[in-house]
Amino acid sequence: MNLPLLIAAVVFLAVFGGLMSTYVFLEEKYWRTILARRLFGNTREAMVMVDRLRAPWLRTAQRLGRAAVPRETSTVAEIRRLLSYGGFRDPQAVTVYFGIRIGAMLILGGLYLFFALVTGHLRYSDAVVVFLPLAAGYYLPALLLQIRIRSRQKEIFRELPDALDLVLICLEAGLSFDLALYRVSRELTKVSPVMSEEFGQYFLEIQSGLPRRAVLDNLAGRNGVESLTSVVGVLVQSIRFGTNIADSLRVHIRSMRTRRRQIAEEQGAKMSTRLTFPMVMLILPALFIVIMGPALINIYERIQGGF
Repeated sequence: MNLPLLIAAVVFLAVFGGLMSTYVFLEEKYWRTILARRLFGNTREAMVMVDRLRAPWLRTAQRLGRAAVPRETSTVAEIRRLLSYGGFRDPQAVTVYFGIRIGAMLILGGLYLFFALVTGHLRYSDAVVVFLPLAAGYYLPALLLQIRIRSRQKEIFRELPDALDLVLICLEAGLSFDLALYRVSRELTKVSPVMSEEFGQYFLEIQSGLPRRAVLDNLAGRNGVESLTSVVGVLVQSIRFGTNIADSLRVHIRSMRTRRRQIAEEQGAKMSTRLTFPMVMLILPALFIVIMGPALINIYERIQGGF
């Protein structure tokens, strides 16, 4: 067996063994969590059991993150706001986030050094290249966070009018506004998990005794979606002036659907402009080959034959 084939086999076995070990660990952790919740319910013992089952990667991320968290309060507040937009509201979310970034940086850098050492391309002149996987590992979690934020905000913008329609139906059926949101949060668990989570969080904060206006401000602040912020503004004004919430929601839902239709029409109008680049770069060269190809071949044959 030659050396490259041996190296490929070792790498394959290492990757396959790592993936299988991760799968077995996560599967065992999942079933232990289910068993703990069935035995203890949502009590404190269950939470302690689940926290123990989070180890070891979460504890490792927290240890790495403590050394990388910025000292500036404004920077930490900005990162916490972005994590809140992405749905990460745990008190240790900032520490875990920086721990994941440091861990990804070390893993990608270590993999590059390993493959460079195995293949024999580890030279002093290539030392600068090591910073590329390090930088990629450090900024990859930030990129994934931005993708998750955009996806989550698009889902809220898309699902909010339908969720408010259900709230309006519950209000017209005689439920209070808080109970209507709680009912809708239960109904949207599988259809729209994001809206279900947000409405459920609103109901929990109301049950804890916070003022409704503060809870509505928290609902808008932890998501950063313009449409949701405008809905909260309408609800705050209705509460302040004592107007009918159902009428205000009905008018605002109609305006939100109009806005959504206008955005769809705008995207459709931009499609012709976006198709210009692929048409020029991909379609026209093929069209020129089909049209000009026979003529160029004929000219070439005439030149070879001396006319």
